[in-house]
Amino acid sequence: MKRLVCLLTVLSVVMGASLVASAFSLDGDASYLFGLGKEAKGQGFAANTKVEVFDNIFADAAFSFINFKNEDKGETRADTFLTIGGLYRVASEEDLEVFVGGGYGMLSFTATEPEDVEGDTSNDTKGSGFYGKFGFKFVPAEKFTLLADVSYAPKFKFGEEDAKSLLSARATVAYEVMENISVQGTIKHYRSGDDINSGILVGGGVSFTF
Repeated sequence: MKRLVCLLTVLSVVMGASLVASAFSLDGDASYLFGLGKEAKGQGFAANTKVEVFDNIFADAAFSFINFKNEDKGETRADTFLTIGGLYRVASEEDLEVFVGGGYGMLSFTATEPEDVEGDTSNDTKGSGFYGKFGFKFVPAEKFTLLADVSYAPKFKFGEEDAKSLLSARATVAYEVMENISVQGTIKHYRSGDDINSGILVGGGVSFTF
């Protein structure tokens, strides 16, 4: 967990320095999310940022921390998901931008079994791997913006286990309430094998563009 936080902090500093140096665009958002899954209700937060460091080339990062609880089984799970990568803008129209890219992702989760289970009831698992990403930004009407992206890692490695695929998807609808600041609603989902499934996460927060 400490390593992930340090990496995110360093990335934020680098992105900030790049923005000042290049005076290019920055898009970011922060959301509080709730899980809709029947077996594991979750809540937590997520943040995303994209900085144009060169013409049509972006540094891209996302972070989320979600706590899940299965009330029927008395189990809990905490997921920490961080991705760091880059994007290339392959199309840019007045109301539509399309991006492709990739990067490196790290996912860790701590599962805690019911208190009546004997022995160590916690289980920490960490995984990492390279992913590819596709996304777009669409402006359907004045002050409205739709963002969506899908990431896929064909071989995400968890310790000594066989590599698994990891899929992550997100969609955000934002409405500008003042210059460069918007309120937004988000839906997010990720899964890897049979052990990690976020279900449908929904929530809202703020987004900004400079």
